[in-house]
Amino acid sequence: MGRIERLRTDPKAWKRGLIAIGLAVFHAGSAFAEDDLLDLSLEDLMNVEVTSVSKKAESKQQAAAAVTVITAEDIRRGGFTSVPEALRIVPGLQVARIDASRWAISIRGYRQEFSNKLLVMIDGRSIYTPVFGGVIWAEQNFAIEDIERIEVIRGPGGTIWGANAVNGVINIISKKAKDTQGVRAHVFGGTQEAGIAARFGGAVADHTQYRFTTKAEKVQDFDVHKNYDGDDEWGQLRLGGRTDTKLGERTEATVLVDYFDLDFQRGQGVASPIPPFPITSFDKRNGKSRGGDVVAQLRHQLEDGSRISAAAYYDIVARDVTLSEKTQTADLQMQHELTLFSALNVVYGAEYRYWTTHIHPPTVGLGFNPNDDDFHLGDAFVQLELPLFDDRFKLIGGTKLGGNSWSGFTYQPSGRLVLTPVSGHTVWGAVSRAVRIPTFTDRDLTGELAPFVNLQGDRDIRQEQLLAFELGYRFSTIEWMTAEVSLFWSEYEDVSVLVGPAPVGPYRFENAGQASIRGGEIELSFLPVQWLRLTTSYSFLDQYERLPGTAFAVTTLEKSDPAHQFVVRSLVDLPADFELDAGLYFVDGLEGVTPVLRQDNVRQYLRLDLRLGWKPLDWLELSLVGQNLNDARHAEFYDVQRNQSTQVPRSGYAKLTVQF
Repeated sequence: MGRIERLRTDPKAWKRGLIAIGLAVFHAGSAFAEDDLLDLSLEDLMNVEVTSVSKKAESKQQAAAAVTVITAEDIRRGGFTSVPEALRIVPGLQVARIDASRWAISIRGYRQEFSNKLLVMIDGRSIYTPVFGGVIWAEQNFAIEDIERIEVIRGPGGTIWGANAVNGVINIISKKAKDTQGVRAHVFGGTQEAGIAARFGGAVADHTQYRFTTKAEKVQDFDVHKNYDGDDEWGQLRLGGRTDTKLGERTEATVLVDYFDLDFQRGQGVASPIPPFPITSFDKRNGKSRGGDVVAQLRHQLEDGSRISAAAYYDIVARDVTLSEKTQTADLQMQHELTLFSALNVVYGAEYRYWTTHIHPPTVGLGFNPNDDDFHLGDAFVQLELPLFDDRFKLIGGTKLGGNSWSGFTYQPSGRLVLTPVSGHTVWGAVSRAVRIPTFTDRDLTGELAPFVNLQGDRDIRQEQLLAFELGYRFSTIEWMTAEVSLFWSEYEDVSVLVGPAPVGPYRFENAGQASIRGGEIELSFLPVQWLRLTTSYSFLDQYERLPGTAFAVTTLEKSDPAHQFVVRSLVDLPADFELDAGLYFVDGLEGVTPVLRQDNVRQYLRLDLRLGWKPLDWLELSLVGQNLNDARHAEFYDVQRNQSTQVPRSGYAKLTVQF
């Protein structure tokens, strides 16, 4: 999607970075040729097709939600090696690296290692884990070059996507096999990580295209302190494939397979039972995680123009870390999209999911009782869209109804509207309800968090609830500038928290928490000349949590997410097929992040990333990438396992890519 697409920048010291980038751009621009410029205008990008808002293709400009699309070109020009790094560019999305292999990622609040109110999918397959909630990101580190786009919805998506799509939805969509034909390989290495990946794509006659992908990588230890090795290095081997087959004039089928083998170290601090809980020893543990999945999709267009689709997937994963776990998931879903009365668009569908896990009882510490469980989920949804006044006004309404074996009946309605008074101006609003189903941890966790601090799950725990109000505006009437503004107000009820008698418990999960989260995001994109694209965004969060006096929390909601974030990105096409891309990120600090431990170790930080790329031949590309260049190291999140924060270091790597 275009030779150039955005870069980030963030500050409280951001002005110096912008001035330096601007001077470099000015001097380079004077020598520019006109033959190697951006392929897409800002208007093209504003009208890029998205499918995650309504489960049907529509223009981003007309979407009734705050949605960001990270394109394959964004990923390449950003020099990202993983999905979490690429997600840093999205306004309203909080990304923090905990250590070399773990991340804390959420949208609009409630960020933690297992952010249990965020739904993440890869080609329609949910990677949300019902054991702890959230995503284990190291297990999803597949070949990022196979991604076509990442669609990020900021705000509830429960009406369409169901339970756990509370704060937002991240939908990772891979490239079609026809777009990955031939041979592609790259190798990269640097101060912190190294890897190699290869892909081969071919065709069988005219009806079937396929690809095979393999990837291997290694990430070195991060630091806990300046001279303290975190013992958190990890590596993986990954294999994947995809086939796309035309079964007829109006029918297509897709099959995707993936396998990963992950090995890592995980240093873990052992705390004293006396506040402020200093680390008294440091334990190095080896861990393994292996798994795979297969996804099958079928799409058919009926003679009346409506579309019907079906999909199924199965995945299995075995983890051996602190706990030994084996989990399996099977899912079946269908959907029908049609138009009634020449104007009323209808999308409806249904889904059934079965999940089962077995966890070997630990000898000491935390465990589960019982240590295995099954989960069944069934639901159906319908969404209606009615355009009025020559498509200048759209009303959208729908709901998802369902039930599950852990929290019973669920309903998740939403109402949305889109107003386009004149071309290039769009106003949208939404009122939505979403729920989070309890996790295995909420229900069955048992044992000791620390010496003499006992925890218990609750099999009667209910689902969490959210009522959200959203308002947004998009502007694209100027050829060289676009703007997007989103405001939201979210009210949470029945939030699961640990409650019990101080100081040792037993603490039990109960629906005793409430929260109010308000904020907004603004994103501006500029194309002042055709060889330069600038994007800047600002995000604000105001959070207030209401907990009972007997609640136990290592961290509080207000201390889990930064109040302010800035991102500035610059992408520049230089002469002689060179590219210069920069990203500057400012993230506010988490002062007093751990009130129990009285530590103050996650401060605001400024991060500068630079990429210099060169494509001397059609089949050859070279790049140099530097990350966190302005700072030797900084903490991004509080690591509960160490009772302190791992430091994200300055790093860099070189990459060589060939493609035939």
